[in-house]
Amino acid sequence: MKIQKIIRKLSDCYLSLPEEAMQTKEISEFTILRLSSIFQADTAYIGKLSDLPKDFPTDTPLFCIQDCDALVDSYTCLTLLPNGLDLLDLSGKISSILAHENRLIEHMHTLISALYSNKGLQYLTNEASRIFGNPVIIVDAGYKLLAMCQAPIPSRPDIEQQRNLGYILDSNIESMKKSNLYELTRMALIPYYSRDPETNDCWITAFVYVHGIEFAQVSVMELDRKFTDIDFELVQFLCELVSVELQKNDFYNCNQGMMHSFLLSELLTGELNDANVIAMRLAHLEWTLTPYLRVLTLTDLKNGFFDGKVQLVAQHMIQLLPDSRWIVYQGRIVFLISLVDSSCKIIAEDKRILEFLQVNGLTASLSDCFSHLTFLRKYYKQCLTAIEIGFQLHSNKPVYMYEDYLCEHIGKIISEQNDLADFCHPVIQKLIAYDNAHKTSLLPTLEAYLQYVDTPNIAAKTLFIHRNTLFYRINRIRELFEIDLSDGDIRLKLQMTLHFLKLKTQRGDPKDQSIEG
Repeated sequence: MKIQKIIRKLSDCYLSLPEEAMQTKEISEFTILRLSSIFQADTAYIGKLSDLPKDFPTDTPLFCIQDCDALVDSYTCLTLLPNGLDLLDLSGKISSILAHENRLIEHMHTLISALYSNKGLQYLTNEASRIFGNPVIIVDAGYKLLAMCQAPIPSRPDIEQQRNLGYILDSNIESMKKSNLYELTRMALIPYYSRDPETNDCWITAFVYVHGIEFAQVSVMELDRKFTDIDFELVQFLCELVSVELQKNDFYNCNQGMMHSFLLSELLTGELNDANVIAMRLAHLEWTLTPYLRVLTLTDLKNGFFDGKVQLVAQHMIQLLPDSRWIVYQGRIVFLISLVDSSCKIIAEDKRILEFLQVNGLTASLSDCFSHLTFLRKYYKQCLTAIEIGFQLHSNKPVYMYEDYLCEHIGKIISEQNDLADFCHPVIQKLIAYDNAHKTSLLPTLEAYLQYVDTPNIAAKTLFIHRNTLFYRINRIRELFEIDLSDGDIRLKLQMTLHFLKLKTQRGDPKDQSIEG
């Protein structure tokens, strides 16, 4: 125990202090000072100045009552106490200080063991609650409940409601703001003691910092046992351990403790789907969203991500997409993008984004537009589908948009339960057979025509043929297969079949365009 810590606890009765350099000296035990005392290292001596042996080293830790006018200037580690102080009282006070210190060290060891058991934050919180003999609650900066004591708190049904909901109630947040609890805790710089004016409950509150960033809050409620001095020291120590535990957590490491990360995580896993709760959480985070939302995922298909790369990639993308938030989830960087309209051009046609993806060997997938966060999980799955199907069909694209692969997705779903050929238009199979037999290109002509039905010039250009040649081939298709291409339903069925055909060819020999299984 450092001498300066003992001096702080004796602050009401000392006359003079040791030299500043001596105050950090560690001592392991105390003993009564007598003229016959023999010097021992790491021992502090309590007694009267008149009992000071002449042969003691001048840097011996001493706590002496000034019962005479002896010269003490040569003693560099002497704490001088007033003559009126009773030696037995002084001995009892210092013994109590030592007992508290030993108990503090014992509790610290227990908490350290809990931390390194790798059983998680909840286990650490359970051990802390047992040591304090009082409820411990840990929340993040976004008012999400990270962990709390296992034992119920019948006197506070609101806290029990928070346990079930997983976040702090709006009424309690407003109460804390009204009392300036967080501001006062920051100003105190140490665990802060307060009394709730509404419930009359007393609390110790302290912040958890990670790399200097305020990330969480630890609160201990004075419920079953009165607070003592060591409780404040233990709360401070617990905050340090919570910081370590959070940095051990893979989720925290990847997402750097961002307040919105927990909200995105709960939405992606499906844990949170209550629109009212989501709205409240957004309000607490002061996070305003437009009705035009999209999910964008980034993946390194070749190498996988490592932490340093995740941070660099995410930070760069945030500069390009400032109204977005991100999280690392299932090995991908997942962005929630809030746009000014439903267009996807800002992502799909932004040369800066496309260049960044290509230079860094990254692959993106983009969902359809949606308006409510309750659907985030569904649109995240669209991204997974887009990259799964898109990469199989076009393995070198930087961005795969779900809207480009909707028909293939429908075909994939059908093929899981049925023969896809049963849902294809028969004309396509006949076209394939005709092209193979006569070395013609009627199938790609039909595909281009259907793609650009109102702009035949573009269709002809994609085929590198003259417009008249395009019309000749289309008329030839009408004649050979007796099909009405002016019928929108027929055109839809033909296009769906062409999309299904892509699935068939990518599963087997790319040269085999047969629809039939």
